Amino acid sequence: MSLLAAEHALQAAQRAGDVDALEVLLHPRCVGSGPDGSVFSKEDDLESHRSGSLRITRLEEESLDVQEDASSGVTRLVAAVEAIQDGAAVSARLTYTRLWVRADEGWLVLAATLVPAADPA
Repeated sequence: MSLLAAEHALQAAQRAGDVDALEVLLHPRCVGSGPDGSVFSKEDDLESHRSGSLRITRLEEESLDVQEDASSGVTRLVAAVEAIQDGAAVSARLTYTRLWVRADEGWLVLAATLVPAADPA
């Protein structure tokens, strides 16, 4: 699977709340940082989807940059996102930057940040 295909599979899994697919795409030591500065592990991320405390209702790709080499890659996604988080509706335009590593099982997210996206020019 190409890195582009892996990124699109991740987005689809996020939209669907597909914990099994997310389990496959996230590295066991995956760490993320949210727009509020919070840091979360793979298990934290999976549990938020599993429990329903996070339900992404819209994740619409606006732009995507993919860079890869033999063993690692980076994706930068700007997306319009709507979700229910802890019972509250949230809407944001976010930039996701993900560091991917190539493993025997395919591309895995090792680290991710999501921050508010800059206004379009």
